[in-house]
Parts: sequence; structure tokens; C-alpha cells
Amino acid sequence: NHITVAHLLSHTSGIQNHVAVPGYLDIFKTSITSKHFPPRDELLKEFYKLPSEFAPGETWAYDNTGYYLLGIIVEKGSGKDFWQFLDDRIFKPLGMNATRNTDTRQIVPNRASGYEWVNNKFENRPVLLPFIAFSAGSILSTVEDMAKWDAALYTERLFKRSTLERMWTPTKTRDGALASFDYGLGWFVDNYHGHRIVQHTGGTPGFSSVIYRFMDDRLAIIILSNHADRLLDQLAIDIAGIYVPALKRPGGKIDPDPETTLRLKEVMSNLLNGKHDPALFTAPMRVFLPTFTGKGFWQWIAYQGALTSFTFSGREDAGDHYRLRYRIGLGGNPYWISFKVMKDGKIAQIYNS
Repeated sequence: NHITVAHLLSHTSGIQNHVAVPGYLDIFKTSITSKHFPPRDELLKEFYKLPSEFAPGETWAYDNTGYYLLGIIVEKGSGKDFWQFLDDRIFKPLGMNATRNTDTRQIVPNRASGYEWVNNKFENRPVLLPFIAFSAGSILSTVEDMAKWDAALYTERLFKRSTLERMWTPTKTRDGALASFDYGLGWFVDNYHGHRIVQHTGGTPGFSSVIYRFMDDRLAIIILSNHADRLLDQLAIDIAGIYVPALKRPGGKIDPDPETTLRLKEVMSNLLNGKHDPALFTAPMRVFLPTFTGKGFWQWIAYQGALTSFTFSGREDAGDHYRLRYRIGLGGNPYWISFKVMKDGKIAQIYNS
């Protein structure tokens, strides 16, 4: 009850993310050589068995289930198959001729295979097929086609300007607070040294991707990788810094508040080990962290390796909160992490950047 389409689009519905529930995808018997899957009606019945993790609008938690339901809404509203709808309304009008769903029966020239690094060697990974991910994933594309999508978003070819601005406005909680992530409708929203960013990452078995749109600079960084579970955000910003000097990562800075840095390092170390002190976080973050998505996010970060360094990179003030950025080491590799901290010291957001 009381769940709206906007809740689904902004990942604030509270519906549990079926993909993040351990063992849930075992109902799909899929491998490189074979597949078995339940019909949609049966899958929807399984969705209804999932408990709500929070009340609609109480916080944000990424939810593939919600986007699966949105695809069904598109089909019911348009009277068309979801993939046909995308082809008619987006792909064909924009000339995105290489973009389609991931059905392996299609012959696609130069189609990449997906891999994952396991036990010091690469292993093949099966494609996430349309009958599994449906409208929550399963799109096959190229950088060239994604550039056409990016260009269209500077115009009103697909959406009215007011719709675009709504897409790129962070959704607040029902109480008007910062949600656990700044997310509009289908896009993460950020600000990097005064430069507005809308972005999204994606990951399926064997593949990782990211699109970062630096709106004020009319610059898009698109990275498609056939390597699973990679953190690509830092690469997008590093590449942007090559083209726009103002976006270049700052060099070493003197830490103005080493005590806060030590506190946040301890917070992150605990999260990487599956622990946290709720008293340190805002109410939306306290709700988010125990969700399957919240736990899964930190398991994914921990998958990159042990925390080996945590160095101050910069601070930006923004009204009732401030943003602290750190260069960290995970498994010996460099990444960047941002904390949004309220003036009362409570942590409102933590995200890779």
C-alpha cells in the first residue's frame, strides 16, 4: 500500500531487492551451457513473499525488484513488449542500432564475453539473460550508442526539460531528510568541486559499466568492461580530469581534522567487516544499512580487498552538511570515498566517488 511509481523509480519503495537476498536467484538454474527459469507469474508470486524493509519514502535502497515491476507497468501501459517499446521509443529514433537485450540467440558481431577473476585466474560468466533481469538490466550496447543516448539527454527529444530536471533532482525522504544516497529517478546525483554530475554504474555476471555525465562541462565518460564486480567510478573521474583540469583529483592536502579522519576510518573499517554503530548515523542511514542492499553494498566494497590506507583529499561545505573525500587503498589499489556529514556529526551518506 501507498507505493507509487515515483517510489519505484527512486528506489524508495521499501520493497526488498530480490537480487540481494542470499540464495534467492537459485530459482534460476542458469549456467554457461543450460538454463531453467520460472514463468513471470510464478516469479511475481515470489516477489510478493518478500517482506518490506522500510516504509515507502523512509530511506533509499537500490531495488532491482522495483525496476522489474516498472517494466511490467510499461508493458501494461503501452500494450507492447518491453523491448519493443524501448526499440520504438528510444533505440531506433536515436540511431542506437547496436543496442538490444542480451538474448544469446541473437548473432551480434564483436559481442564481448564476460569474465570474473577467481582464485588468481579468469573464469567465464554466463550472460544475465532477459528472462532473469528483464527491465532491471539485460541491455547490450556499445560506447558509441551510449554517446547517442547522452547527446539526446541535452535535448528534449525523449523527455521534457521539466522531466529531465526531476530525474536529476535528489529524492529526499518523506521527512525531508537526506536519503542514504542522492538519487533522482534512475540516476545518482553528485557535485564534484562545484561541477554537477549525474551518473550510474551497473554490474551483471561478467560485466561492469559506468556513465558519468558532467553536466556543466558537457562531458560524458562511459566505460564498459567485460570484468565482473569492478569499481569504475574512480576511473570516470580520473579520465574527466584529463579533459577538464578543474576536475583533476587534488594532490596531497594537509588534513585539517585528523580526529575526524580517524573516526571515519574506523567507521569504514567496521562496515567492511559487517559492523556499525547506529548511533553514528542519521535515521535514513540507520534504516538503510541493515537492508539486504545496504549489507550487499559493503560486501561488494570489501570484495575489492582489505583497507590499507585512508588519506584526506578534500572538504566541501553545503548548508546543513559537509562532504569529506578520502583517497583509500583497498587490496593495495587506490579508490576514493566520500562521506556526507551533518553539522551535528551524524553520517548521512557514504559512497564511492
